[in-house]
Amino acid sequence: MFRTIEWLDESNQVRLVDQTKLPLKVEHVVTDSHERIAKSIKIMEIRGAPAIGAAAAMGMALAAIESQARTKDDIISYLEKAADTLNTRPTAYNLTWATSRMLRKAKEVDGTAEDIVNQLIEEAKEIAEEDVRMCRQMGEHALSLIKSGFTIQTICNAGSLATVHLGTVGGVVRVAHEKYSDIKVYAVETRPRMQGARLTVFEFMEDDIDVTLITDGMVGTVFRQGRVDCCVVGADRILRTGHVINKIGTYTMAITAKYHDIPFYVVAPWSTIDMETDPGDVVIEERDEDEIRKVNEQYVTVPTAKVYNPAFDMTHPELISAIITDKGIVKEPTEEKMLKLYKA
Repeated sequence: MFRTIEWLDESNQVRLVDQTKLPLKVEHVVTDSHERIAKSIKIMEIRGAPAIGAAAAMGMALAAIESQARTKDDIISYLEKAADTLNTRPTAYNLTWATSRMLRKAKEVDGTAEDIVNQLIEEAKEIAEEDVRMCRQMGEHALSLIKSGFTIQTICNAGSLATVHLGTVGGVVRVAHEKYSDIKVYAVETRPRMQGARLTVFEFMEDDIDVTLITDGMVGTVFRQGRVDCCVVGADRILRTGHVINKIGTYTMAITAKYHDIPFYVVAPWSTIDMETDPGDVVIEERDEDEIRKVNEQYVTVPTAKVYNPAFDMTHPELISAIITDKGIVKEPTEEKMLKLYKA
């Protein structure tokens, strides 16, 4: 798969795939504006926790260039405002992790405003490269859980398009497929924005990986019929308690998997893990009501129908067989086990 987002050295611009156009068109957004990056994150031209983390980092580097500041204090002030602009989605932890890391880097630089700009560009590029390495590492770690001939159930999109290149779930599938060449995938469509149907199916078909599309409501039947060997899902935030916040429908899938004794694995880089927030304090993003009322810009219900549209849900740790990170695997996660990995 192509890269989701990249820094263009020759022009100091950012180029990202416009995921709202996929799979029917492959178009790019090219910009030198941090505000345009913020818009891309908000309207989901780029989405997926690791990908928007990389986008936010590059947005901060663009902001440093835009500031034209001559002093360190002035550039820091501009970057703090840019971070507020870029932090457009409240649930994904990688977003604020990235803007905070870029701010911290700017404050650490002992030099001129130009030195800060140059080092922030390099830091943003490094965050993107780290993501590629971490996805490969997660795929390698998962080989202890994924066997030859496995069929994997996914939700939403946690493939290349949700990261910089390889994917979290995508990394698990691709690395296993490289080793065994016989991995199959069942992908739920993932209402309301259909990321499973539009993006996951597109990705795996492009890579000649056997993928079958199902509706969200078919999961119970697929599990009862023994069509999948395990579930592998991504995460927008993982708490120190082992609670996982991911695309709406993940919790339902986890409960159904538990009932049918199907292993339920969560895969995410360490940058997705939030060691501070308590489960009751997580802000779950609620999105536009017309995402539910409409399909392809056409109303499929009464235009004034009441709608509840949370973008994410929370899966409790007792439903999770293992959390796979670039730092290692936490089986049957608990707060004690998460803290042990964090300290290590």
